[in-house]
Amino acid sequence: MTDTGAERRNFARERTRVEVEIVKDFKHVKGVMEYVSFGGAFVSLSKTFLQDSTLEIQFDVPGEYTPFKGNAKVVWVKKDKAMGIQFVDLPASEKLKLEKLLLAL
Repeated sequence: MTDTGAERRNFARERTRVEVEIVKDFKHVKGVMEYVSFGGAFVSLSKTFLQDSTLEIQFDVPGEYTPFKGNAKVVWVKKDKAMGIQFVDLPASEKLKLEKLLLAL
């Protein structure tokens, strides 16, 4: 039996296609968020970062004047330029933006 990860998820994930920007040590990498949940996201991008590293993710939320900006931890990395991230220490304002995005999906 293969592990789909569903048993470890605390939040339901939604399929999406949102352009994101990842910032780590003054490096900016653009990518696409393919799945998102209140706890984290699956992101495809041209350059991945090391597992357990902390980074900033930014993306536009429809109907919001300012983009979502939050910290995340890399929880897994795939060779094909994808990684799973977990949102960490989100301020209440960013949690509301994330909730708004999820409700729109």
